[in-house]
Parts: sequence; structure tokens; C-alpha cells
Amino acid sequence: MNSYALKWQNWSIARLVSFAQNFMPQAEAEFLAMTYFKVKRSEIYLSRLPIEPMTALRFYRLVQKAGAGVPIQYLVNSTQFLEFEIFVDQRVFIPRPETEELILRVQTRIKNPKIIVDYGTGSGCIAIALARIFPTAKIFAVDISNPALDVARINIQRYQLDKQISSILADSLDSPKFKFLKNKVDLLISNPPYIPSERLNYIDKRVRNYEPLIALNGGPEGTSIISMLITHGPELIKLGGMLALEIDETHDKFIKNRLPDAWIEHDIYGKIRYAYWQKGNYENWLGHQLE
Repeated sequence: MNSYALKWQNWSIARLVSFAQNFMPQAEAEFLAMTYFKVKRSEIYLSRLPIEPMTALRFYRLVQKAGAGVPIQYLVNSTQFLEFEIFVDQRVFIPRPETEELILRVQTRIKNPKIIVDYGTGSGCIAIALARIFPTAKIFAVDISNPALDVARINIQRYQLDKQISSILADSLDSPKFKFLKNKVDLLISNPPYIPSERLNYIDKRVRNYEPLIALNGGPEGTSIISMLITHGPELIKLGGMLALEIDETHDKFIKNRLPDAWIEHDIYGKIRYAYWQKGNYENWLGHQLE
């Protein structure tokens, strides 16, 4: 046995979690233990059986990395999204509660969609959530990053949704790849990169140093991808179909200028976070684009 591992003899999971709180908040320490040891939260404290020393040592090394700033979700290659787990690594952005809220809001606004496009799918969490909510919908998970799509495919296969969800590598909705979807999409949904470039220097260093910048950087004003979605998305959306976006709190005026009949909503923290637009009169939209 590794001599250093002897230090960890007779340590229980609860004791390891207590120790880990010297490096991170209790909730994060518990999540790390639950995922690593594959136990429920209650089992952390109910079981006092000692952990095998080498296993405890490996847990300690994960704690050290987390204390240095590596997101826990990357250390255990897992995160919770709504009621299911998603595989994540540094190829994809870690899903946030605000995106869960986007799904729940959209669910109340659309019924029985036949075709859904998820642009900027990343881990595939949005596409998978919508496939579970709308099991008869055909979903296209789109991303500019092939490595991200590889992660999305891992998650899609994990939930046996290969037949329902198709992945598409594309950087814009005006790609010829989407011609077959013109005026057919019931829901175009996206959590795009929307952070203004200059602000990236001020975000949490754990995000800035470890999560993919391609999933964060929205260009000078944070609207580069949003502009593309607003410009080309309506060409794919059918009459009565919907565009649903997660946005930065500074983007409401930009979106209302481009789509005057869009509506903006705040998240549970009171920040501007979501934009919706329903395709009604195509001619009115086209006339606005040509002005």
C-alpha cells in the first residue's frame, strides 16, 4: 500500500466530506462524495464504515483539484440537469439552473411540437430534456464544436435517444444543411454564447480558466450568435412556431429592436434572462428585416 495512503485508514465518507469543507462549501463537498462514492446524501452520514485507504486518497486528490479551482463537475464527469444526469468534461459548458428554468418555461408555452432545433447544444442537455418531455418530437442538436457534439452524443446514447435526436455540425442557421427545415420548425431554442468579450476577464476564474470560451464569448456586445439566430431562425420556424433564447441582462433592447413583438422575461433571481418570439405574420417580420 502507498505509504501516504496509510494516513487515510479508518476514514468514513462523512469524515472525508467534513475534511473537504476546508476547501469548498458543504454542498459541493457532498456532491463530490455522492458522485464519487455513488451514494445518496443521507448515506454519507448514516454509514460510518471506513473507506479503503487508496480510495480515500484518490478522493482527497480530487478535493485538492477542486480547491485549486477545477469545477467539481469536470472532476467527476457528471452534473445534474433537471431530473437526470449528464456527462460533462472540458469540451462543454456546465449546464446552469437558468437553463433548466428555460426548459420549464418553454414546456408551458408549446404543445406537441413535431420539430425542435437546439442551437449550441453543448452537452445535449436541452435536447435530451425536450426529448423526454416531448417523446414524439424530432430534435436536431446543433453545435459549432465537433468535440462538444461528441459529448452530446455520449449523453444522447446514454438515454437511448439516437433515433429521436440527430446532431448537426454547423456554425450558422443559414447553412445549406438546414434548407430541409425551412418553415417547419415548431421550436428553435438556444442558450448561446452571450457574454460580451470584455466581460470575460471579470467572470469567475473557475469558469474563465476551465470552461470552453467558445461557449461563453458572444462577441463585442455579446450578441454575435443571438443576431444570427434572430436573422436566420425565423426562416426555419413555421407559422405559430417559437424562438426561445437565454440572454444576457443587457440584451433586451437589442432583441426588441430586431424583433419588436418579442417578449422578455426575468429569471428567478430577478435578472433579464429569457427572450421569446412567436412567428405570426411572416410578411411583417420580413418587412422589418429589410428596413
